[in-house]
Amino acid sequence: MWLSIKHWVKPGILLVVFFAAAWFVPDRPLDPWGLFSLKKAAYMVFALAFIEVFGAVMIRLLGNRKGAILTGFFGGLVSSTATTVALAKESQETSADELGKQTLTFLAATMAMLIEGAVLLTLGTSQIHASLLIIFFGPALVAAVMIFLLARRLPHRKTADGVPEVEILPILKLSAFILGVLAVSRLLQNVFGESGLALLTFIVSLFEVHGSIIANIQLHDSNVIGLQLLGGLLAISAAASMISKLFIVYTLASDLLRHAVLKYSAILFTSLVLSWALFQFVI
Repeated sequence: MWLSIKHWVKPGILLVVFFAAAWFVPDRPLDPWGLFSLKKAAYMVFALAFIEVFGAVMIRLLGNRKGAILTGFFGGLVSSTATTVALAKESQETSADELGKQTLTFLAATMAMLIEGAVLLTLGTSQIHASLLIIFFGPALVAAVMIFLLARRLPHRKTADGVPEVEILPILKLSAFILGVLAVSRLLQNVFGESGLALLTFIVSLFEVHGSIIANIQLHDSNVIGLQLLGGLLAISAAASMISKLFIVYTLASDLLRHAVLKYSAILFTSLVLSWALFQFVI
């Protein structure tokens, strides 16, 4: 039987508390170098808690296939990095039978990141160039095809009911890990300065892909960079985001998930390169 409403009261209250904390805490950095932001930390905690609860709801409601896809997609819209970290840690504590579900979640989160990039590109500029969308829609379409094929092979299975829990300590540990990596990224930005836009884009996009996309779009709208360079920077952003997720999986995930993610990531990288080449051809 589906769990009664009372079982969801505690997770729901915790999500509200985390969101309220993220909303009301000041946005200013805690250190003079601007590396640590309390608001960013609070939002990271909320994102991880949301993914945990939302995943439990979707998988119990829809079973392992649809639930895993929706968990990855909506989690990827909130934070594809947080989704990947949570997934990698989960793979260390689950059986090999969960590999297909975890791979679906990874692919769906990656697809969500690419689609969100395309949406930002469409809505964030006054000079829309349809050719730029090829860079995001190419690998997103490939991810969708892989999700479809993998889901067909994965047997549908209803999961057993259990009381959903938001484990605060693991969430705090994961948040600290992500924020530490973000701080290193910001430190590297400060060292390199504004020179080497491609290198800077790569470093930023390792963990803040959509912020990098928005910044480069604004540079293009201000006539600082041209269309061809913008396309190259967008491709670098997408590639850096994929690399960061691959690094997270190789650092935190089980051997089985590492192997699966490496295989599918190679296909996604290839599709990204081909999409960028097609963009170069049509402009």
